[in-house]
Amino acid sequence: MPIVETITATFTAPGGHVVLVDVATTQTAATTPGTDGATTTGAESVAAALHAVRALDRTADTLAFNTHADASLAPPRPFWVDLVADPIAPSATLAKPPSNSACTGALDGAGAPGSRVGERADLVVVSLPAHAAETVPLDQLALLVAERLRYGGIFAVYTHSDWNEGQLVDPTGAIVAAAQHADLLYLQHIVALHTPVRDGRLHAAPSATVAAEYHRTCHRATERGLPAPHLRTHGDVLVFSQPADRGTPPPHINPAATTSGNAPGTGARR
Repeated sequence: MPIVETITATFTAPGGHVVLVDVATTQTAATTPGTDGATTTGAESVAAALHAVRALDRTADTLAFNTHADASLAPPRPFWVDLVADPIAPSATLAKPPSNSACTGALDGAGAPGSRVGERADLVVVSLPAHAAETVPLDQLALLVAERLRYGGIFAVYTHSDWNEGQLVDPTGAIVAAAQHADLLYLQHIVALHTPVRDGRLHAAPSATVAAEYHRTCHRATERGLPAPHLRTHGDVLVFSQPADRGTPPPHINPAATTSGNAPGTGARR
């Protein structure tokens, strides 16, 4: 789990709390090739990631996200609600963070060693497939993550593009849009190389399982007249931050502190 370990070590300190989101889709439920040539199921991958995070002296839990849930989520808390002076104004009702009951996820791992279920996270990590824009409700996922993050917490999304069906599929734009809609701050787009670079060239060294899958895909492309597939040489890590403290109510300005004589925009002399 080098990607998970690198993300965890980069964005958290020892003792930090990490939440791994388990997105249950048809594609992620299938077995996936590992770096050692063995195949792992989605559950095995999550278990391995939990072990890797806890080995770095962090606490970790998993958050099961139901991609087929149809619960309606409350709108994200707008950035401007902290600027509302009148606490009884209609817009002030938007300042309340959406309740957790509206979220389509459930924390797992209660009672497990290194578990702090329900605590706001320093880091939330999720791995999304190339077709995430079509298979995952990204807006709901981003809202759910925003509720789990502490102030200044990091949301890291690992994904990749795909061209094996003859058309480029790149989910990064949809992921960024969903995260920004949830008022998360877009920080970085990191390219994670899967192959070493020697003398300015990529030197792919796929495992036996990856090589077999590549040859199978090549054969299918030839039979169907599709463009030749490519070996994946990199993945994408999108990094976002929680710029607001959702656990703290917005500050209210004392109406007595503002009078008609010194209110901004009145044009009165001082």
